[in-house]
Amino acid sequence: MDILRQVRMKYGLSDLKWIKENETFRSEYGSKRVRFWKDKQLLEWHVKWRDEISKQSGVLLDRMIRTEDGNPFFYCDKGWVTIHDEIEEPFPLARKEEDWGRLIGTILAVGLKQLDECHRLKKRKDLTLKAVHGGLKNDHDPMAKLVLERSYFEAKSRVRKAHILRDRIHPIKLPILTSLTRLTNAKQVFFHFFWVCGADEPVRSYKPIRNLLEEWFEKNGEASTIKLLNEINRYFTLKGDQGRLLLSECLLPYEYESAINELSTCNQSVDITTTVMDKFFQRWETSRNVVLLLSNWMEEDREKVVAK
Repeated sequence: MDILRQVRMKYGLSDLKWIKENETFRSEYGSKRVRFWKDKQLLEWHVKWRDEISKQSGVLLDRMIRTEDGNPFFYCDKGWVTIHDEIEEPFPLARKEEDWGRLIGTILAVGLKQLDECHRLKKRKDLTLKAVHGGLKNDHDPMAKLVLERSYFEAKSRVRKAHILRDRIHPIKLPILTSLTRLTNAKQVFFHFFWVCGADEPVRSYKPIRNLLEEWFEKNGEASTIKLLNEINRYFTLKGDQGRLLLSECLLPYEYESAINELSTCNQSVDITTTVMDKFFQRWETSRNVVLLLSNWMEEDREKVVAK
């Protein structure tokens, strides 16, 4: 049966017309997005997670619109189907750290309390730097190879410091998070923050927060990033073990791994090699700056106490 026909029957909507088939459609209540889910357990986790984040933060999320029977989804031959409000107007980053901090802090607080009840929890692969370094081939561009060879020693140092930080914390408990890497997922409805959650598998890791902080730093700079951390800290304390776990995640040199993997899988043209290395330099410098900023921010209160 046609999806729009089923939507019409399940939700009591009319005047439906595809904007982009099987993705977005128009209705008398505005534009809507269709999502198809193959994994019911992952879907049920997202329904519960969005309801909880929205309730605790007050931020609007692209929650599952309920059918006329009150269900958050229905089944069709393509899998389970959810319908969401489709919002296009972007939410600003500048001078909105308070709104972002409330959302991220709530996500972290909820994530830390969650149990591993979703069997679709994405498994994290540890960064094995020696294996990554072994991916450097003799046929790589000589200058790129030289730069990465020299960067290896700093990468090793970063991994060692990350492990030292983690080893001091017992027990280690990390929040369960979904992807937060696309700041463009922030929209607004009548000037209210609206967050598009997507359909990613959750992961027990601080990597989504690291990615978000790096993107935020690149777009908004140091002062705004510090203000964002202060706002997050109002809802979830990062000036303790959880902050140290975040810092240890930020230290891991994923950009080094990405550069070697990309060089190993792409053709060795000068233009592509230059693009890969330019991205490596940018990410390497950004991660350095975020690590320095985060470590200094975490030390502020301790230094004030010592100075008194």
